Amino acid sequence: MCTRASHRDDWHQGWAQSLWPYIVQTIRGAMNSQIYSLFGEAQERTAAGRAPTLYSSLIDDLGQLNFADADDRRAFPPTLHSTLARHGLFGLTTPAEHGGLALPLQEAIDLISATASFDVSAASTLVIHNFLALPCIEAAPHIPEQRHVMRGATRGDLCAFALTEPGAGSDPRHIQASAFMHEDRVRISGRKIWIGLADWARWIVCFARASGPYAKGRFVCVLVDRQAPGLKVTHEHRTLGLRGIIQNTLEFQDVEVPSAYVLSRDQDGWGAAASSMNRGRIGVAAMGLGALERAIQVAASYASHRRLGKLRMIENSYVEQLFERMVLRREVVKAMLGASCRLISAQGAPNVHLASATKVLSSEWCGLVADQCVQLLGGRGYDERTPVAKIYRDARILRIFEGPTETLLSHLGRCLLSRATRDEIADLFLSLGAAPVHAAAIEELSGLNETDGAVLIYAGWLTTLGLAQAVMSAGCFSASDCAAAAADLISSELATLRSRAPARPSFERRINASRILNTFLQDAASSIRSPVLTDDYLKLAQYV
Repeated sequence: MCTRASHRDDWHQGWAQSLWPYIVQTIRGAMNSQIYSLFGEAQERTAAGRAPTLYSSLIDDLGQLNFADADDRRAFPPTLHSTLARHGLFGLTTPAEHGGLALPLQEAIDLISATASFDVSAASTLVIHNFLALPCIEAAPHIPEQRHVMRGATRGDLCAFALTEPGAGSDPRHIQASAFMHEDRVRISGRKIWIGLADWARWIVCFARASGPYAKGRFVCVLVDRQAPGLKVTHEHRTLGLRGIIQNTLEFQDVEVPSAYVLSRDQDGWGAAASSMNRGRIGVAAMGLGALERAIQVAASYASHRRLGKLRMIENSYVEQLFERMVLRREVVKAMLGASCRLISAQGAPNVHLASATKVLSSEWCGLVADQCVQLLGGRGYDERTPVAKIYRDARILRIFEGPTETLLSHLGRCLLSRATRDEIADLFLSLGAAPVHAAAIEELSGLNETDGAVLIYAGWLTTLGLAQAVMSAGCFSASDCAAAAADLISSELATLRSRAPARPSFERRINASRILNTFLQDAASSIRSPVLTDDYLKLAQYV
């Protein structure tokens, strides 16, 4: 595979060859001389499907683009959109009748992971368009010229997903944007922030609180033409990572749309949002897998050339064990994605609990691995010219997109503990052949306060790692020789988690924690007097 010419440092000449066998053989306790290409294993995964040729040609084309310069310019390479459109990637799972590739979800996930290994921004474009916005349109055959809209979308007419708001985030309980429902039209007013692709989009899938005599349900999902009168782009967000993709604030100022473009029709629009976000979580997990794989490969390439005394860095026992754990984390994420895709194929929709757990592990471990790889590269890891610095920045958003880790963990913990939803979690563990894991978690949590935030987070982690343990133990989601070692890693993670199990906090302890924070804030108010701090606060306050 070709690398970008501007990044051919001496230590980086090993980019074209992966050290996966070296690392995997560390797990096996032996070494051989076999060397795979960077995406050899991924190609193997899709060999039985319909996308190996597409996969190979996409890799070749993405390898020619300069994503590093695009990151500096905060704009995609000029030919990226046409490249993705030429390969049909704007209709990954869309039926062929609408001009899509109609790929199985696993093959679509592989392509997203491959794209993320080059640029997470590019992969996020595919996730927003294919997994968030397009399914809402596809599920609404009643809208005018749906076939024309879908065919345009699969050929490159981008679709955005407008849910997030100031003061609400993606929490439907606090959404303020309103949609007044008349008999023949809808009038939308409100503000959306951090909307990916917004200013590039042809269509925007917008969610708002329904009102008026013709309102059906609490929320409404509406397809809005980007050029509709009253719809304005007022701000471009300059984010820490994902610098290639555009993210905007949208102002809906009495935007009128024909009622025929209400995607949710007679149903509550939040169902469409929840379904898309669950698919989006699987897409985010795929992005994390691709970025994680690339970070390990770059760090391993460097460590194979860098010498520490008489040995290469990669021959240092500490570094060997570090790479071993990185690869095992990758193996778990890959298996979790495989399990999620298989359940969708069987049930027709994502399992919300498994999708959430997969997204949590992928995003958290991608961030951890990226941080470790930056550390391994030392000063080079902190240099913007090296890929791991960009991966480090881009990976940070994955822990926030489609539900922050803490929110998803709290949800999983609440579902595990609540009598109303406990059976759903139990059935999921049962389907994975791990009913005893669920029973042990319930027994461990008995007697703890089900409304305590720390308990919910802990229960969420128990559920997440328990599902990972179940997937790895099932043996049908991973064909790798290191699956058993990956299962041992999960057991170790669970043991570490249990060593930090929350005790029942006393009232005095909570009061003391609050007092410590208040003391700091009072001290900071008198000792930290900086105009910069004031300006930063004002910039933050506009979103609160």
